[in-house]
Amino acid sequence: HPAITPMIWAICEDLNIDYSRSVVLYQSRFFEDQFPDENQHFGNVVFVDAVPNDREASLLRMRREMLARQDLRAAVFIGGMEGVEAEYALFRDFHPNAKVLLVPAPGGAARQLAQRLGVIDHAGMDDVDFARLFHTELAAISD
Repeated sequence: HPAITPMIWAICEDLNIDYSRSVVLYQSRFFEDQFPDENQHFGNVVFVDAVPNDREASLLRMRREMLARQDLRAAVFIGGMEGVEAEYALFRDFHPNAKVLLVPAPGGAARQLAQRLGVIDHAGMDDVDFARLFHTELAAISD
């Protein structure tokens, strides 16, 4: 979602991560008139062609391209709206054995999904110290 781009950029800055090499953003050209200025900070934005006059088909095309990548070993789902459920299902289809981290702390669709799947009671999953949570939960899969 284009509203997330400024947050990702700020997190990378805070963690002293070279965001232009460490983050790949996917954005549908369907929303081209809404792209955030922060796009210019990223060296690898993938713009996915829109399906003319079809928002849902454009989003599905972008999600498929984003989640079909073979180099993905984990996914983090945080906050969100209806797209979280769709992306979770697609990620699981493409990567059934990959690590999935549902972060319910801020609420939204990720929290609802965590509740439905019964993972909301895991220690720390309701914490808002995201850096610690990510380090703890994702350290085992990092290079």
